[in-house]
Amino acid sequence: MSYPWSNKNGEAASSSKTTVAPPLSPPRYEKVLDFSTLDTQRHRYEVRDQANQRAVVSSAKAESSMIDKFCKENTRIQTNPGIDLPDDYGTDAIVANAIGDQRIVNNLKCVHVTTFNAVQQMSIQVIREGRGLVVEAPTGIGKTYAFLIPAIEAALKNRQSNCFEYTKPSPSILIMASTSALVDQLFNRCELILGLQCMDNVEPIRDIKIDKLVANHPFTKGQCDIAFCTIGKLKATIECGDVCLDNLKTIILDEADKMIDNCAFGPDINWILDQLKEENLENLQSCFFSATYNKNANGTIALTVLQMRMLGEDDPWSVIICPRMSGYITQRVVRVGRGRPNDIRSHPWVIKMGIIRKLIDDDLKETGCSKDGPYNETIAIFCETVQRVTQVTMALRQLGYNFKPVCSMITKNQQLVTVNDLEFRKIHGVVCTNILARGIDVSSVKHTIIMEMSADFDTYKHRIGRVGRDGCGGKSTVLVEHHQLQGGPASNVIEQLYNFMKESKEDIPQWMQEWIVARRNNNIDSWA
Repeated sequence: MSYPWSNKNGEAASSSKTTVAPPLSPPRYEKVLDFSTLDTQRHRYEVRDQANQRAVVSSAKAESSMIDKFCKENTRIQTNPGIDLPDDYGTDAIVANAIGDQRIVNNLKCVHVTTFNAVQQMSIQVIREGRGLVVEAPTGIGKTYAFLIPAIEAALKNRQSNCFEYTKPSPSILIMASTSALVDQLFNRCELILGLQCMDNVEPIRDIKIDKLVANHPFTKGQCDIAFCTIGKLKATIECGDVCLDNLKTIILDEADKMIDNCAFGPDINWILDQLKEENLENLQSCFFSATYNKNANGTIALTVLQMRMLGEDDPWSVIICPRMSGYITQRVVRVGRGRPNDIRSHPWVIKMGIIRKLIDDDLKETGCSKDGPYNETIAIFCETVQRVTQVTMALRQLGYNFKPVCSMITKNQQLVTVNDLEFRKIHGVVCTNILARGIDVSSVKHTIIMEMSADFDTYKHRIGRVGRDGCGGKSTVLVEHHQLQGGPASNVIEQLYNFMKESKEDIPQWMQEWIVARRNNNIDSWA
């Protein structure tokens, strides 16, 4: 396979000529579009209809004996003294044997979920037993099913045993996530398990009521057993008095590292806990799921004060850890040259676009596809800002590539349509901000291109986790500019990337190894 850089060190080649490009004349347009003539209201209606009629993902999980074997051999659980788990963790690996409700078994079979891996087995059993839980496992391992299935079982049981009538929605289970897009995905996956999506041979389970608390979505006025919500919307609903938490028994936090972060959603979670009655708080079951957590010096998960409050110091709880599988996602690092003054052709942005074009063309060639499709695999290109997303998307579309943007400037309905088009390979890829970095499960994405590296290395882990979904591997390409190697926060992230690749036994380019040696010897100035 040819790469978009010419030398073996992985550095993008640049021309040795020093000619200066002539000044650019401003373009002249004969026909200027009059935006006042556009029917924007009709466009909104069409996008809304597309979002409501989008297709259903029928292959939510592909069986992978490699993943199952890895989980069984490497997943570890730590529990309170005196709590013993049997060899099968108390939950059978065969779905038909592990779940008593045949309707759930049948609906899971329709989305090709017939076995559980060790992470799912352990998590399901711990939640069933009512214990607190902290799970750290790589993206794409199946954490969503690990908490949705026991949550549904608990809601069914709570509904049967609950004899109280509530005048307001009173969920027994809250499932919270950091973004509306992730909440929508979790809600849709729950509908799949309950057979409420338009699919063949499913058995609808209407014994319980589920709903979501997100922006621009009206919350139910009747009973609600499981509520999927963003923190901001839940907080606003509590303040308005439109929800009752007296029946709350379980809180599940997805992407929990952000949810418990005091610089993110931690204070709001604390506020929600303050609204609970003392008896509810004492008996509350709290479960945390994420691919990354802050670590202590000895490598163990550093539990925050908020987590300890939710878990309870004297209550039984468990920690489940599954390491990342080496080689599952192939990582490559490309160094972008410095560029030359007054030469727009050697500007880092121009060089990056050339590299991205080469990467896209290579993928098309490998999969036997063309620019116009149909596509066998899709690509996600990550940028740091909305402006950069817009620039890159427009440039790629002008070059004939079928890419769409996903960022905060795009409406929620349009985001749903775009992600759905990506899943079903109607488009070749997306250019996105971190709005797609966490939790979004699109199995068609096999290549992530990090055009701009984030200042938070955990964000990088979540970005590359958009590939390797459903038991399939993928690849990631990171573009590194010269100025990022000269010091400051950016160079710290690059060193973390080096350590991460070394732990994963990835091929590290020669220039990166030399840079690390110079950096650790405080000799960056002499490094070329």
